Amino acid sequence: MENSQLDEINKIPYEVITDRSLSTQDHLFKLIIIGDTGVGKSCLMKRVMDNEFKTEHQVTIGVEFGSFGLKIDNKIIKLQIWDTAGQESFKSVTRIFYRGAHCVFLTYDVTRDETFINLLEWLKEIKQHASEDVRVYLIGNKAELEDQREVTFERAMEFAREQRIHKTFETSAKTGFNVEEVFSCVAKELYLQVKKEFEMQLATDTSTQKQSTDTNQPPKGKQLKADPKGKKGEKKKGGCC
Repeated sequence: MENSQLDEINKIPYEVITDRSLSTQDHLFKLIIIGDTGVGKSCLMKRVMDNEFKTEHQVTIGVEFGSFGLKIDNKIIKLQIWDTAGQESFKSVTRIFYRGAHCVFLTYDVTRDETFINLLEWLKEIKQHASEDVRVYLIGNKAELEDQREVTFERAMEFAREQRIHKTFETSAKTGFNVEEVFSCVAKELYLQVKKEFEMQLATDTSTQKQSTDTNQPPKGKQLKADPKGKKGEKKKGGCC
């Protein structure tokens, strides 16, 4: 996406909903976070949900769930977040959770080059198990560790272009840098996509209805007249025989 388009999305006002239950919503989107163990997937979810960061965190076993809600255009948007385990032994279990996903966070650690190299394997998982129209976002976490960086943002951008990844971000679950911005951007984009599709369908339905109405009406400038009662088929009376 071009920077100008991203700027427009960032300008869209929103309000974070702190009610964790979110029993009602206008739109529900499924977001999956994938990547190697230790890249900070669970920490990203914890940061956006509770604005917290824990230095000690248990390794995710299977899948953990969370949610993030926003109000946009007076509509309640809920992101249902699925944090998947990064270990190879859990891949066969977590593959089923790709189904129905609207977007995927392909996550790596900017201080560990191997987590970036392994993204190609994770992309294969997405292509094999997610829908073709799923949006993939490249997330480089631990951006606060600049002095330990092994993966530059430019390298990540080039990778995203080659693999046709939707958008690239860097975040820090530890400091909170860019975390809410990333999740809110995703929610806005998904909402705008649904809104656009609805408006296009509405325009199509309206056009079809108008064409149907026009077909059932007589041509302009002509009037349909019924034969006078009792005159149909009668011969004129009088005159010469």
